[in-house]
Amino acid sequence: MNPLFFLRKLIRFTRSEYFTDALRITISVVLPVLVLNRLGFTHAATIVGLGALNVGLTETAGTAADKRISLLISIPLSFIVSFMVAYSWPYFMLFTVVFAVIIFICSMLTVYGVRFSVLGISLIGLAIFTWGLKPVDSLTFALYIMGGSVWYYAVNYLYITLWPLRSLKHAIAECLAATAEFLEAKAPFYDVNVPLDISYKKLLALHVRINDKQELVRNLLIRDEQAMQANNSKGQELLKITECAIDLYDQITAIHYDYEFVRENFRINGILELVKNVIKLQSQELYAVGDALQTNKRAVTKTNYRANLQLYLDRLQYITDREDDKHVPMLIKLKHNIERIDDYINEIKTGLFKENVDIEYAHFVSVQDLSFASIKKNLNLKSPVFRFALRFTTSSIFGLVVSHLLNWGEYNYWVLLTILVIMRPSFYITQKRNKQRLLGSLAGIVIGFSILLLVKQQDLLGTIAIIFLVGFLTFLRTQYLVAVVFISAMIVIYLNIYTGGNGTIVIERIYDTLLGCLIAFAGAYLFPVWENKRLGFYIKQVLQANINYLEKLIEATRNVPLDITSYKLARKSVYTSLAGLANAFAGMQSEPGFRKEQGAGVHRFQILNMKLSSMITSHFSVFKLPDAGLNIETQVKHIQASIALLQHKLQKDADSLNWSYPQDTDIVPKQFNKVSDDQDGGTLLLQLAREINQCNVPDLR
Repeated sequence: MNPLFFLRKLIRFTRSEYFTDALRITISVVLPVLVLNRLGFTHAATIVGLGALNVGLTETAGTAADKRISLLISIPLSFIVSFMVAYSWPYFMLFTVVFAVIIFICSMLTVYGVRFSVLGISLIGLAIFTWGLKPVDSLTFALYIMGGSVWYYAVNYLYITLWPLRSLKHAIAECLAATAEFLEAKAPFYDVNVPLDISYKKLLALHVRINDKQELVRNLLIRDEQAMQANNSKGQELLKITECAIDLYDQITAIHYDYEFVRENFRINGILELVKNVIKLQSQELYAVGDALQTNKRAVTKTNYRANLQLYLDRLQYITDREDDKHVPMLIKLKHNIERIDDYINEIKTGLFKENVDIEYAHFVSVQDLSFASIKKNLNLKSPVFRFALRFTTSSIFGLVVSHLLNWGEYNYWVLLTILVIMRPSFYITQKRNKQRLLGSLAGIVIGFSILLLVKQQDLLGTIAIIFLVGFLTFLRTQYLVAVVFISAMIVIYLNIYTGGNGTIVIERIYDTLLGCLIAFAGAYLFPVWENKRLGFYIKQVLQANINYLEKLIEATRNVPLDITSYKLARKSVYTSLAGLANAFAGMQSEPGFRKEQGAGVHRFQILNMKLSSMITSHFSVFKLPDAGLNIETQVKHIQASIALLQHKLQKDADSLNWSYPQDTDIVPKQFNKVSDDQDGGTLLLQLAREINQCNVPDLR
């Protein structure tokens, strides 16, 4: 492997928001601890550091206003929670009630979205640590916690004021990197040695990632009133870059054909190798553009990029001029796609944007209802959040009682911490985190003990512990297993320093971790929310989204300007619904009773709908080409027939998920029942719609 590749990865990592945020949070936590220790306030130092860390962990990606508000809310809540627990812990029955109330209320904050869900988790963590520290003076303890919270808020306020758009830039850069990876994943489709099914699986997984990143960028940008102001030149530039990034992904998805047909017919003339080379060239350029955005620089075009791209385009034109007439439309479309992708990359790189259309951006983000009515509406067993709150509260109280009765040592609160970091609303994520927690803890303990055997200087051990804390905070949002390794190693080293080398504490941690994992594993079966019960809902969403997208395609054939806002909303709905179905399907596969034959039908349904949406997107581009040579009337009839097929599928008791239907000869006019062997777009649309209509998903009830 090229050493320069690893160097670029390292540089990209150190410039990422995950690392810089982790470094900032660590400094904000460690600095007051060091200062207070130096001044002789050793007891206060630990508590103030805990208060700062607790608030720091609530940070998630958001606008400057979001971050200020959530941090401001966390200060009084941290005081209230720490005071209630510090006051009640000597009275176990009272503390059990107080703890249960805190867990249930904080779990219900998930109703308000990710930001408040993270706030709730941090408050529960604070309650657990407070119980573990067993404070004597409840008021003083709570004031120290609040002091640490206020300190962190002040540091973060200064950071947000100086760099208000950093989170947004990072999100856009990550979106571009994910888009480049998606483009790279298109290359194997032109490699006859790579099975198409494997390529589609990877593409679908990447689509879910990109959809999440695009949603994050929309929320960060459109909800930032300051950035959206017309006189904010930097904000408007980022808005245009975001539009280009999403349209670029749209154009990349349009590079879709019947790849079996492509492999069979273009194996000899060099098209397959040519396209793979173009994809590699353009994806590397897109990576460079994203990296430049992270560092506030303009991307510089590599000296060979423009020349090589032109050589490939000239070669493609040469082949097109000598190709059979029935293949020429596809090659024209391919060349157009390559040129459009290059245009988008160049616009992002130079800041010289071609299109300037009026879009009603407010429609692309949802308004968050922060009223108590949202909580009230979810206080029933039909609500996944309410079921999670009951499950989490019951498991935590059981863990509290067991750890109290066993009384393995003064650090038995680790049982509750293990339950806290593992249990999530999704059964799939809970079980996945359970495994990661076990593996990460064991690996971290081994690493920690190895360091203790090699290093004896206390100052050096303290420095290593701080480095591991940075590692934990860096990977907490992206690689949970790696984060657990770092925090476990850090705790082993810290406790060795704190207790003077008492090894029994580490053994106690192992016992507590195993017990917490066992309780979390069993607790996942309490009030579960099974994804297979909700699969019909996600399938209906995908079908309806593609129907709406096809209807927009018919509008594009008329001699009237297309409503860009409604078109992009329809496109967004397709991407979001496909991602939702993919997430549900991933969760379903880990649920009890899942059978592979059940998943085969769902997987095929996903792939077919992904192909269909890509083909629709491709049509929007083709209709703009002056030399496309399409019979619009015939294309419209094919589109209308495709809509009829999808509507038939949608109306056929999708809730039962038992989709074995008769042939669709009564739904589609007879002249469309025969599928030709060429690559006419309308014919392919109809073929895909027919396959979706006949797709059989076994009964999952």
